[in-house]
Amino acid sequence: MIQTFPAPAKINLYLRITRIRPDGMHELDTAFAYTDLCDRLTLSLADHIQVECSQAHLSGDKNLVHQLLVAFKEKQDVRQGLSVHIEKHIPEQAGLGGGSSDAATALMAANRLWDINADTAELIDFATPFGADIPCFLYGRASVAHGIGEQMQNYPQPLPDQALLLTRPAAGLSTRAVFHHFDASHNFDRTLTAPEALDTIRRDSPQLADNDLEASACSLNPDVAELLQGLSQHSNHVWMSGSGSACIALFEQQAEATNVATLLQQQQLANWSHVGRMTRSHPMLENWDVAKR
Repeated sequence: MIQTFPAPAKINLYLRITRIRPDGMHELDTAFAYTDLCDRLTLSLADHIQVECSQAHLSGDKNLVHQLLVAFKEKQDVRQGLSVHIEKHIPEQAGLGGGSSDAATALMAANRLWDINADTAELIDFATPFGADIPCFLYGRASVAHGIGEQMQNYPQPLPDQALLLTRPAAGLSTRAVFHHFDASHNFDRTLTAPEALDTIRRDSPQLADNDLEASACSLNPDVAELLQGLSQHSNHVWMSGSGSACIALFEQQAEATNVATLLQQQQLANWSHVGRMTRSHPMLENWDVAKR
């Protein structure tokens, strides 16, 4: 049996670095929502784990999907394998979590196809060491996250009901490089936000746009700064997702967002765009009761 599953892009509604731990990991105060931009994973049972991608350089055993499935197969002592084909639509090095989303979708599918049926908490515990963004996809709902991103609860506020423009310049950004620049810029190894502020939810749209990594991303890639400035001429709600390089703007009408996307590409400020909506639930939940709640 061959089945196809969605792997949505995420956006950070806001992102604050709250602590740099002695092991170098960064603790966050952030919130995640999904979007209607999705990669597509086609899976079928096989003798071994095989991963192919529409972008050839992402095929094979270096893909996070391959690494996660091999480890899950060994942990669960499963004899079967899986053949996975990934149709990419989410750009790389954009702060949209494409690789992590692919891995989460593959893990959720394997959990059912191999009749393991581990619950959400078990999947999150297993997958967190493979990538800090994977848990937000396994959680299945818009969330507030602390720790390194694995401590989650439901996002308590309505999502902005506006057209969403995702866009990025030609060059991406390495997550590792952005965090390294942030660390070097602050020269800190201590709490950056007072502990009592960790549970503060930014409740209105302008505050949702805060991102502590934005300055570092703009320093490393000035095209991000130019794109954010260009977007700000057309929208009051503009910010960067994750460690970049994708930028976000909200508009009242989808047509307006589409026109701005076209204009930015004509001005050579952007070379990729997607116009759509934020979504509160992972699209896998529409078909499967993935989480036991």
